[in-house]
Amino acid sequence: MIKLKKYNQSINKTNKLINKKHQKSKKNKNKKIFQMGCQNSTGQVSTNEIKQVEKVVLGYWAFPLRGQPIRYILELANYPYTETKYTPSTATEWFGKDKLELGLDFPNLPYLIHGDFSITESQNIVNYLIQLTNQQSLQGEGELKYKVDNIRYVCDDLISKIFLSTRKNDEEKKTDLNTQIIPKIKQLQKVLGNKNSFFNKLTLADIFGYTAINNFKKTYPQEYEEFASTFDPLLKRFEEIPIIKKYHQSDRYFK
Repeated sequence: MIKLKKYNQSINKTNKLINKKHQKSKKNKNKKIFQMGCQNSTGQVSTNEIKQVEKVVLGYWAFPLRGQPIRYILELANYPYTETKYTPSTATEWFGKDKLELGLDFPNLPYLIHGDFSITESQNIVNYLIQLTNQQSLQGEGELKYKVDNIRYVCDDLISKIFLSTRKNDEEKKTDLNTQIIPKIKQLQKVLGNKNSFFNKLTLADIFGYTAINNFKKTYPQEYEEFASTFDPLLKRFEEIPIIKKYHQSDRYFK
């Protein structure tokens, strides 16, 4: 009985030490979580590791639309990738050739090819790359993950709506602005408040939010002015992340 009591005491002491070590490790890990404006953040791949990984191929339109968050995820991780960029003048390369010949299960843009593995659908690709590049912190943890995804999907839809509105006549465009675009922008404004990021660390909410808001700013600069004081700090903070700043200055970024 005495031996059993000593054994239990030993187990309890060991568990306390393990928990203490786990909490310390978790605390240190949280300190290392990507802070906006700091380089070598999430799961960034080192130069030596780059030599050992197989590049992914991203196929999408050259413009910064629904494929742009995918590019940002790859850039933040410093993960090697190449792009097949389609433009209106080279659209036949996709519709007449690649769409039929790449062997995609569900041919669509964007697509991602990684060795003999290939997938389509933008959100599916995002989820795959989060795991591939070890950037799970971008998703958030616990209930925060669902808050992040809420903003992520709203902004993804907004990116599409902004682009589609540009293909319509002035009257239809005005209707889209007043009924589909501006209301969502106002909702994002309310959620962001006076912060320069949606949460306390870089997440997919900021990546998708930046893409949607920046597209809105470039497409409808006059309408954006009403929201500039709210969104400019978020745009600036994201753009000042060193690796993003370098990417924006490169010829790989559509200007």
